[in-house]
Amino acid sequence: MNSSLVSLDDIIFIVPKLVESLNVTLTIAFYSLVFGLLVGAFLTSMQNNRFYLVRRFAHYYIDIMRGAPLALLILLVFYGGKLILSRFASSLVIADQTFAILAISLSISGYFAEMMRSAYQAVDVGQKEAVQSTNIPPLIGFCRIIFPQCFILAVPNFCNLLINLVKMTSLVNIIGIVDVFGRAEKISQNSYGARQIPAFVSVIVVYWVLNLMIRFFTKYIEHRYQYLLK
Repeated sequence: MNSSLVSLDDIIFIVPKLVESLNVTLTIAFYSLVFGLLVGAFLTSMQNNRFYLVRRFAHYYIDIMRGAPLALLILLVFYGGKLILSRFASSLVIADQTFAILAISLSISGYFAEMMRSAYQAVDVGQKEAVQSTNIPPLIGFCRIIFPQCFILAVPNFCNLLINLVKMTSLVNIIGIVDVFGRAEKISQNSYGARQIPAFVSVIVVYWVLNLMIRFFTKYIEHRYQYLLK
């Protein structure tokens, strides 16, 4: 590697600086995960609703959210939200992070909904019929028999979506939020571009470590509870 382009010393110097903004990235990722899963679960229930219009609405929503560029969605939610607040609730102050979380949650919810739907459909039909035939209350049967199997079946897809979700947070700097990537851009600007490449390589290092932790955790869960599928 060409030392004039990027050096190990630069990365060792920059990575701790990026870690100082890691709490912003993790906070946005965590709340986006929680709200995205909640909306995704609601959409999954809508897809199984007996009313055609409800199913159609969920289908179109998922298609639109999965097709909309996240950067555009963040800008739309941010500026649209600011405009709505200025007209109807000018005294209400909402943090920029809240708009970012809302945009990412809306975007990822469509993917979570499809993850949940496919996991539910992958459960053996005999298991579902057994719940009905034994007169187990539907809610109890779902929580104690169907859901644990859905959970394990969804883990591989959930791992991929969680990794993508963490990477999605790198776009929040377009509305002025200083996350890991935003801090790297500031380092680059403060050095007049001299540390631009090392800063961006350092961002990759930070996200790579996060992804390794996510993959290790999900693999552990998958192997730990694999017996539920037997």
